[in-house]
Amino acid sequence: MKGKIAPAHDKILAASRELFARNGFRDTTVRMIAQKAHVNGAAVNYYFTSKEALYEAIFDEAYRKFGRPLSDLPPTVRDDKSWLEAIGKWFEFMLSLFLLDTPERALFRRLVAQERSSPTEYCRRLYDDVFLPVVDVFRTLMRMALPDAPEPEFRAAFVTYLGMCTCFMHRDPPWDGIELCDEVPREKWVEMLRDEILAAIHARYQFRENPLLDA
Repeated sequence: MKGKIAPAHDKILAASRELFARNGFRDTTVRMIAQKAHVNGAAVNYYFTSKEALYEAIFDEAYRKFGRPLSDLPPTVRDDKSWLEAIGKWFEFMLSLFLLDTPERALFRRLVAQERSSPTEYCRRLYDDVFLPVVDVFRTLMRMALPDAPEPEFRAAFVTYLGMCTCFMHRDPPWDGIELCDEVPREKWVEMLRDEILAAIHARYQFRENPLLDA
């Protein structure tokens, strides 16, 4: 729909996001979405054509909010300082996504958990269009320190540091007792984890070149 987005559009999107996160794709119906959004079923089809298109729209929105901003990081790197700053911003963003319990982040994590526990045909798209581009940003940044490394050597470093972040995807009890620290505010915990990861990376690797600037 062109022009100004009608309030019904936002209501439908918000209602479906919550229902998909709670029930999964298969157990959420258009009627349930319409009831929660306080619109009729025809409005859902008018704005999104189908439940499938609505589900895709939710993940497209998630990438615009959570993934696309990270793609701006690699071109900012010109030296070791800016390289480390870019990596720090990437880890801060990802750790915040996994550890901060804002409603939007919590809903996104639940959506992903639903797809992982009961994959639909969109699971591959979620991986290809949301997670892979985000991970590729970190891969690009790490390659700037290891431009000539053979793939196995590079992969070992890349996966090691990536794992320092993605382990927080699984923080349901009892793992939350290990991964979280109640003695400090959650935002402070994110900063502390980011700084520890950066220190570990920088103790071994430094910026060497950014092929994006040579292109």
